[in-house]
Amino acid sequence: MSAPDNVRPHSPANADSSYTGHSEPDVNGLPLYEELWNLGGQAYEQYETRGDLEALESAIRSFRLAMEAAEDDNPDKAAIIDNLGVCLSARFECVGELQDLEESISLEQLANALTPDDSPDKHRRLSNLAASLKSRFEREGMVEDLKEAIELQTRAVELVPNGHVDKPMLLNNLGNSLAGRFEHSGSANDLEKAIVLQTRAAELTPEDHPNKPMWLINLGNSHMRRFDRLGNLEDLERAIVLQGRSVDLTPDGHPNKPTYLNNAGGSLQTRFTRLGDFADLERAIVLLARAVELTSDGLPGKQALLNNLAITLEDRYQRTGDAKDLEEAITHQFKAVELSPAGHPDKPAWLNNLGTKLATRFEQSGNLDDLDQAITHHTTAVALMPEGYSDKPSLLHNLSKSLEDRFKRVGDVLDLEEAIEYSTRSVELLPENHAQRAEKLRLLGFLFLTRLRLPHAHANDAPRAMEAFLEAMQHPSSHPLERLHTSSLYAELLTEFSHLFTTPPRLSLLEAWKHAISLVPQCIWLGNNVRGRYTSDELSAVRVAVNDAATAAITAGEYGLALEWLETGRAVVWSQVLRLRTPLDNLHRLHPQLADHLRHVSHALELAASGSPPVSIEARLPSSSPDVQAPSSHSYALEYDKLISTIRELEGFEDFLRPKTLSQLAGACTSGPVVVINVHKSRCNAFVLCRAGDIVHVPLPDFSLLHAMAMQKLLWDSLRAKRLLNRCRGDMQDENDDRGGRVTAMDPPDLMRGLLTDLWNRVVKPIMDVPSTTLPHVTWCPTGPLVFLPLHAAGIYPSDDRISAPSQTIMDIAVSSYTPTLETLLKPRTQVTTAGQDPRVLIVSQPASPLAINSPIPGTTTEAAIVMSLVGESKPLDDADGTIQAVLEGMATHEWVHLACHGAQNRMDPTNSAFILHDGHLTLADLMSHHLPNADLAVLSACQTATGDEKLSEEAVHLAAGMLNIGYKSVVGTMWSISDYVAPDVMKVFYTVMAEQVKAGGELQPAYALHEAIKVLRRSSGRGGMNDFLRWVPFVHFGL
Repeated sequence: MSAPDNVRPHSPANADSSYTGHSEPDVNGLPLYEELWNLGGQAYEQYETRGDLEALESAIRSFRLAMEAAEDDNPDKAAIIDNLGVCLSARFECVGELQDLEESISLEQLANALTPDDSPDKHRRLSNLAASLKSRFEREGMVEDLKEAIELQTRAVELVPNGHVDKPMLLNNLGNSLAGRFEHSGSANDLEKAIVLQTRAAELTPEDHPNKPMWLINLGNSHMRRFDRLGNLEDLERAIVLQGRSVDLTPDGHPNKPTYLNNAGGSLQTRFTRLGDFADLERAIVLLARAVELTSDGLPGKQALLNNLAITLEDRYQRTGDAKDLEEAITHQFKAVELSPAGHPDKPAWLNNLGTKLATRFEQSGNLDDLDQAITHHTTAVALMPEGYSDKPSLLHNLSKSLEDRFKRVGDVLDLEEAIEYSTRSVELLPENHAQRAEKLRLLGFLFLTRLRLPHAHANDAPRAMEAFLEAMQHPSSHPLERLHTSSLYAELLTEFSHLFTTPPRLSLLEAWKHAISLVPQCIWLGNNVRGRYTSDELSAVRVAVNDAATAAITAGEYGLALEWLETGRAVVWSQVLRLRTPLDNLHRLHPQLADHLRHVSHALELAASGSPPVSIEARLPSSSPDVQAPSSHSYALEYDKLISTIRELEGFEDFLRPKTLSQLAGACTSGPVVVINVHKSRCNAFVLCRAGDIVHVPLPDFSLLHAMAMQKLLWDSLRAKRLLNRCRGDMQDENDDRGGRVTAMDPPDLMRGLLTDLWNRVVKPIMDVPSTTLPHVTWCPTGPLVFLPLHAAGIYPSDDRISAPSQTIMDIAVSSYTPTLETLLKPRTQVTTAGQDPRVLIVSQPASPLAINSPIPGTTTEAAIVMSLVGESKPLDDADGTIQAVLEGMATHEWVHLACHGAQNRMDPTNSAFILHDGHLTLADLMSHHLPNADLAVLSACQTATGDEKLSEEAVHLAAGMLNIGYKSVVGTMWSISDYVAPDVMKVFYTVMAEQVKAGGELQPAYALHEAIKVLRRSSGRGGMNDFLRWVPFVHFGL
């Protein structure tokens, strides 16, 4: 129900700096203590530079001997004692022996007692003692140690004037301690002070200073803490930039390099969790694996590095399903636990994370022993974590989640009762503005909802669930997807248990769904590239939520609302791309500077979406420091969101770039009704949107989601068996060959006839029986599995293939088109203002592309000649002339384009679906970066150009939709592979009709031209025939 929290410390190794302040041996004949003191200083410097433990041991020996050799009244005695304390503290950090730390604190206390307040070294003594006290706090958890450390560091900062060389170090160390107290107490004031101090330390330190990377990593860690608390993406972006620079500034071999790699990798993993960009996760794994590799098992920081690598590997398992990642994650997590001695302050975190990974393996294998072990580890972690620590709520949450999992599996109500108890405590311990509070509330509400469904539900379960869900839904700092999921649960609660509420709920069912729909644009983040958005989990969650919301609106009779919501959830990524290209004329007229800024940011985001580097513009992350690099796509996305919010505050721009309303969407019906079909697990309904804006609701009681899924499977299994869906090349031998693969044998037509009959009886006929829809042109806008079914060919077909035999089909009464969204149909229609005014046509043919050497398609040459003979001004690009660059340049200067070539829908990555040209693949991703405002008609006489991806049914991730979205108003495509012998016949009729329309002037109607071409093909016994469904059915029209 709710994802587990992996606990990650931001500073696994001590990042404070200490002073040794030894003298340099520049003359002979020095006193013995001074020679020893200098030898110790040299050895310590070697340790700091190379991480050489032997050098550290040598430094300790030398300083100890120097301390013994110096008289008690020697003015250097305090410095020598202090240096020995620093070295012992350093050895503790490396070896973990508490005795070293205790001796270090004693020595540094003595050194401070021997140093008067007016000594120029007093601030150093104070700072070194504070660092050791802070280390003991981190090891033993004694809050008094941390309090004393902060007091000592505050005194040290006050003793040093501005401009002093030690000022940055003192500011950094005080900031670290305040950040550490925030981790313990959750005091936001401490964290804000820490960021101010650490920012100042970074500002005061030159770029080439050896401590610069440390200051940057600490500042980055504090921004990460604030992001964890408040959820502000700017903090996350700033942390990643700062930590990345820290890694870049630190040479290989430096002892702090693993720490910096670890923190940089952890922040990238956090951004992956928040935004879903898989590239972030892959980079994080590389950095964290390198950190682990550079750190030996004997060093105390190794546990944190193993823990963080385990977290990222588990994340990759969740995305890819590769069980090897999960097993490796569990192995690393076990090792982190084993390397942590009893009493180690991070041991509860490591045990918690081990529990989450074992629970994940239980989900994969169903092995109850894994879940039992997970609960044991979670319980131990909760018991070991002291009260008051900021991670305690996460540990309680994870224990609750695992108990809930066991309740679902075993059915022991005691597990559910305990889960509710721990979940309640988790919520109570979190501040109201904490970014993770919504997640904890969602689980708590779900647990109450679960108990409501049992015979022994408590009387107050319903109101408690409602309160938890309402607070989570409206929590401003949480992930939008978290709020979307919670809205769905709230809707479940109201749908199932509305009778239990004595007073109306604060938010009605439709109000809850309205809130959920408003979150959709935020769930799919613009900062990710298009491929990342299509592969994220968010799209699937959005699709389900929108479908549920629309169904609730239908049930309530709010058909207009249902249509608006369905539109919001369709082709979300395409809509984002198109909004970046929105004309800004009105905004520019009234607010030119704001319009220019938005145009620049939009252009940068558009380039980033297609994988190109964003251009450099003025937008930057807010910063008081010069330590911010050039903006990334993520920072541009943040800037874009801010600009949109600013614009919507202006008079007259309140609805700027908001989803279209029903009255605006009614303009999609200029050429005939648009039929939107909602396929849901509970019911199926059609809406006929008419020219006047009226909506006709058509229930489809004989159709269901299961029907749609079964029909799609039947069709696609048949197409795959005929190599019409899963291939794009094959050997050309006879008329059964196609532009995607060779048809080895034809199915009996009974399968397709039965499917088309089913579609007619269950879906199309009930819609066409409504009087207001019997117009000659209808545009289909289906959802779910219905997207992949040929509604345009539905009907009852005779079994003997005689054209004179009686039939009842959609093609007999209407011309069909498809559209991915209603907004696609709002483009201005193309007019031929002067009769005979010919459009410019680019004609591309690839009869034998070198990239499809075994699959020649000679029919494309014939086809190109036919098209040239029927159109006016044209430019052919045949064979070697048909390069990617030439085609793109030609598309920019011609209103029409005809592509006769191989095409393929890429199953692994739909954005790599492509036209196969002479020198490469012109992919959907390539097309996305282009905008052709003067484009009109695209004819894609290639295979699988309108197939789509079954995992992204609502997103229209295919080449035909790509052409619509880069500017073409009308597109002819194919649902599966087409025959190289049939295509020229279809195109001959199509362009003949189009030529007649051009000659007559007025609106062009490519849908009618394709309809006529298919009618002719169906009458042909040699090349198609009515019952040769696999030949003529794949041709479809999209758009106007």
